[in-house]
Parts: sequence; C-alpha cells; structure tokens
Amino acid sequence: MNSKTWSEVFKISSQSVNARGVLGLFGLLNLLQETAWLHAEKIGFGSEQMARDRMYWVITRQIVEMKRWPTFGETIRIQTWLRPPEGAFVMRGFKIIDSQDQVIGNCTTSFLALDQATGRILPVEGIRPWNELIADELLTLEAEKIPVRGQYKKLAQFAVRNSDLDINQHVNNAKYAQWILDAIPFELHKILKLNSYSVNFLAETKLGDTVEIEQSVDDSSETAVGGSTVYRGVRISDGKNLFTARLNWERR
Repeated sequence: MNSKTWSEVFKISSQSVNARGVLGLFGLLNLLQETAWLHAEKIGFGSEQMARDRMYWVITRQIVEMKRWPTFGETIRIQTWLRPPEGAFVMRGFKIIDSQDQVIGNCTTSFLALDQATGRILPVEGIRPWNELIADELLTLEAEKIPVRGQYKKLAQFAVRNSDLDINQHVNNAKYAQWILDAIPFELHKILKLNSYSVNFLAETKLGDTVEIEQSVDDSSETAVGGSTVYRGVRISDGKNLFTARLNWERR
C-alpha cells in the first residue's frame, strides 16, 4: 500500500450493524468517512493542516452501491484513492472488499474546498501537487445529479443536536442518511434491501436547524420486485433545500 491508494481494515462491530445484524448504511458511511479521513491525514489534507491553510472540505455528491451487506463479526477492507480535479471538484473513489478479496461495494464522492472565513469555493489546482497524489485506479461509479422537482410528502422532522456536528460544526454527512432511514417505517426496513444510495448536498446544516424529511411523489417508483425512492431535506426556518437523495431497493 502506498499513499496514493490507501486501505483500512474494519471488523463489523455491534455498534455498526442494524436490526437485521448486517452493516447498515449509516455505519458504512461512517467507515468510508474514517478511511478517507485517515488517508487525508497521510497526504497533507488533515484537519490541522486544513486549519493552517484556512480552508475545509465539503462533500457535494456521493453514491454508494452494495452487492451485499457484510454481517456482524465479518472483516472488510475499504480502499480509497483520489482522481485528478475536475474544475473545482476533487473526486475520491472507494472499494469495499470482503475477507475473500471480493469487491462487495463501491463508492464515489466529490468534494469542494471552501475558504474557512468566507465559505467561498477555492480553486484546487494549486492547493497540492496533484500528480504526486493521484492514483491510477479509476472511479467505478459516477455520482448523479438528483433534481428537486414536483410534489413531496412530509415524513418526519429532526432537530440538529450537538452530536450531529462534525469538526467544522456542520452536520456530519452520514446523519442525512440516518434521518432518511429513521423516517422510513420500520415495517419497510424488514422487507426491503437497499442496493444503492445517492445524495447531493445543497447547503450546509448547522446547530439549531430543524430539518423536514420529505419523499418525492413524482420521482419515486415501485414495482413488484423493487423500486427507487427520492427524498429531500428542507430547513423549516427558511424552506431551503438542504439535500436530495435517492435510495434504490429490492424486495426480499
């Protein structure tokens, strides 16, 4: 392993499995984030260095696809790497690999660099010598744009709490997925299997915000064997769209 391609090994613990005894989406997103964080520290993008540079990174889009979800006690390896910047965006790829060296999942995440004082987007070309950091590994997925359109129905509301915040005092990106999962009736969790999760982050969410989770009426679809459901998060105070997300699923 070199610094261009980074791997971390995790044993699926009781804290990261869901009610079915398998790694859940919220748990997986946290493991992906941990792997990316450790890689960033290795290549000079750690939190302390970013503070010295007066900047921080935000996720703009993410897509995760899983062939299967690992079970409690199973050991997995998460591999991550960076790709060349595309305009203002930096792309990071992931593979989730089981103990038999089989790829059971993939993920692509896009980032923007923001000025710590103003929140403005920073040009990334000169931030680091990218040729020294970019891996040869290609991205396996492309994060989609999920439009906000049509009618939505209200599902639940969540107030942002202290434990929801990350080091930048914004809501941790994995919390958005948790809010969606918590808004879905438990009876559906019993009979549906999640195959992929896509999310677009549209605005930052902070302490004191109340977020309403809504399900799209027009862009969601369902068949006898599976479906695709689109969600959005809306800040109650000003009606601003904070994120859109799509869950593709199948019936067990």
